[in-house]
Amino acid sequence: MERAVDRKAGTPEVVDVDKKNKGKSILNSVEVGMSTSHQPWWFPSLASKRTSKPSRNTCSSPGAAQANFLRDFKRFDTVAYFSDHHYFSVGYGNSLKQRSRTWVKKIQADWKILENGLPEMIYARACESRIDLMRAVIIGAEGTPYHDGLFFFDIYFPDTYPSVPPMVHYHSGGLSINPNLYSCGKVCLSLLGTWYGNTRENWLPQESTMLQLLVSIQALILNQKPYFNEPLMVWTKWTPLGQPFSKGYSENVFILSLRTMVNSMRRPPKHFEEFVRSHFFERAHDIVKAANAYIDGAPVGSIVKGTSESGSMKFRTDVAVFMKTVVDEFVKLGVKELQDKLKPPPVNQTNSSRLCFILSMLCLLGYFVVGR
Repeated sequence: MERAVDRKAGTPEVVDVDKKNKGKSILNSVEVGMSTSHQPWWFPSLASKRTSKPSRNTCSSPGAAQANFLRDFKRFDTVAYFSDHHYFSVGYGNSLKQRSRTWVKKIQADWKILENGLPEMIYARACESRIDLMRAVIIGAEGTPYHDGLFFFDIYFPDTYPSVPPMVHYHSGGLSINPNLYSCGKVCLSLLGTWYGNTRENWLPQESTMLQLLVSIQALILNQKPYFNEPLMVWTKWTPLGQPFSKGYSENVFILSLRTMVNSMRRPPKHFEEFVRSHFFERAHDIVKAANAYIDGAPVGSIVKGTSESGSMKFRTDVAVFMKTVVDEFVKLGVKELQDKLKPPPVNQTNSSRLCFILSMLCLLGYFVVGR
């Protein structure tokens, strides 16, 4: 498996706890928009800092509402509650007063870093009432078998954080789309302590951050050739077998990514419901366009990279077959004119030639039998 990147993200200066002012925010350096009706006692009112958003009712063109929503969707924000969080029952009932100042200040610093530093394609939501919980989504990058997909992760900060790394669970839906992402939801990464690595690749309490972790998952796990994330297969990278095996693995990953898209649209994680709908509404035509290219023989990622290789016949057929389910979900979102654009499964020329040959032989045999 790939090892965690050695990124140093300096811990910013944070506001100390004011012992004299009980009931005031201990995370008051994190200026993020929140729902004032669900603010915990330790957060100040941020209603005055909200920016007004354009009314969706003023949008006239199809898809304008979704485009505006995605444009205004903050990369980092807080939510009131995470009832469907994987770690919801872990640490439940622990009050903030039971947590150490180091724990609180580290999470405070992480929130600030995420608010200011999250790159494109990564979004995170922290929980106001349970600051030990967080949820993140990573959009699959172009040129990878994960392109256009949404991949969700639930994060939990244990009481001993940051002495130990956070716990991370992947929303797998029972699918294993990467050697580092198990079907049970386990995320295998040296930065999390779930895989071995040298000292600089492991979690460093004084240096490692949530931003570093999320970027590591994006860059090292959801990459262009995930087959080589498997330790036992790394050696094949420099052999004639490496690339064909990698190609076959990536083809299967894309099919699983399509299934993950369907799972997300049918059961979107809490607080990301509209984001999921808007994301796939906006990208539906591009996904169908990519699928048609694969049906025509283009390999995964070739739309960006360009290559003379071609996808396997099984992959081309599987894409055509499963994309019908994906398109059905797009149509439920309100996307128009998709069903006629999806190409049919390819014709296996080899099998067709064999069938023609067999039919010709049968006709010839019948001619001699009848002639006699």
